[in-house]
Amino acid sequence: MTLIDDEGNLFGVVNVVDALVILLVLAVVAAGAAFVLQPEPEPEAPNTATRNATLDLGTVPQYVVDVINEGDTYSPASNQQITITDVHLTPQGTKTRAILRVQIQGVRSGGSFSYDGAPARLGRTLQIATELYQVKGQIRAVGAGTALDTAGTPVVIRDTIPTQDARELSAGDEIRLSGRTVATIETVRAYPTEDSGKQLVFLTANLSAHRQSGTLRFGGESLRRGQTVTLPGESYTVDGRVLAVGRGLESGQADVLISQTVPTAVAQQITEGDTTTVGTRDVATVEHVASYGTSNPDRKRVFVGLSLTTVTTGTDRQFGTTELRRGSTLTFATDAYSLTGNIERVGATTQRGALADRTVTLSIREVREPMAQAIDAGMRERSGGETIAHIDRVKVEPSTIILKGDRGDLGVYDHPTLRDVTITATLQVRETVSGVRFKGRTIQQGSTVVLDLGTITIRATVISIR
Repeated sequence: MTLIDDEGNLFGVVNVVDALVILLVLAVVAAGAAFVLQPEPEPEAPNTATRNATLDLGTVPQYVVDVINEGDTYSPASNQQITITDVHLTPQGTKTRAILRVQIQGVRSGGSFSYDGAPARLGRTLQIATELYQVKGQIRAVGAGTALDTAGTPVVIRDTIPTQDARELSAGDEIRLSGRTVATIETVRAYPTEDSGKQLVFLTANLSAHRQSGTLRFGGESLRRGQTVTLPGESYTVDGRVLAVGRGLESGQADVLISQTVPTAVAQQITEGDTTTVGTRDVATVEHVASYGTSNPDRKRVFVGLSLTTVTTGTDRQFGTTELRRGSTLTFATDAYSLTGNIERVGATTQRGALADRTVTLSIREVREPMAQAIDAGMRERSGGETIAHIDRVKVEPSTIILKGDRGDLGVYDHPTLRDVTITATLQVRETVSGVRFKGRTIQQGSTVVLDLGTITIRATVISIR
């Protein structure tokens, strides 16, 4: 059989022209089917990028703070996610402030970066929502690494707290929030106050502060003098004022001499070795005592030399709230007595000058006969077991009076009942560059001295000093 016969039929069956038309139609149908049935092209993947940022959540409830952790994530849309990379907690009053470092995965388009439909700019509020919590915070910084810029920063803090809390407060205590150490107590100095139920404390705390825009911050505030810092311990809370930043508490020892006039009963109780104790620490010790009689037998003037545990918060050393300088008022207290006196010297526990004995002539004029006769040689005034005044000789003479006689003339006569007493005494004095001092006061011709001789107290005028 021929392929195409004389009539133009293919294999004698189909006309060649018809066959070509059929083949053309089939080719078109096949091409259309291939076009229609080919798979949809894959969408072009978005251009993603990441940014690191600092997120300030403000104060957060404790039950939320407890469950915030590094690694927590939140995804508001496909290919966009926020991941917590660092957590920083600080106490703020009775609450907790949370600062997060987060990594933001967003979209880069045309050279700009966006997350959840907007740029990750400063001040923008972002949300983090997990199965356990939902929080919002403002962006405070953008860029740098995944960790917050933190620094251990020593500060000096002063506060007045209950006595029991002061006993619990000690060096080495860690202040922890939700299992994270936010501060460590390094040194503590405590002092008594007028209220026995409270104590004044100075402490050095090493704070975990974070740096924002070049400034160290803690508890939502920049660290500076005058800022209030709260440190909640396990059994106490310090809520004190910052006295210094960047350095610790300087403590040491200092000697001072204080003076005051006190009841005789108190003066008799003051003894070398007496201490002021706070907790288990002695903060003040009596090193020297001098007690002198006054014109009132029920009161004594005392000079008490003290060795003090001090702190330095500025230019002057302090004992509690008292700056150690001449004229300041300082309180020393034991379980038996309390003494508030004026600081006479700093750097010494005794009075100025070298001890010496001087012979002094004293005069008492116009005293009644019984009193004049009560003063005898051998009498003495003692202080701390030492004789500070000894009566060597006593001369009693009638006082003189001027009377007008019967003829109108004036005459000098002996007073019938009043006597003038001249006393020669040996006094223990201190010789200084400014003069001779007795019982804490400078004496010279014309000065008045008081001698407590046990059975009698006399007030006499200095006639001469040899």
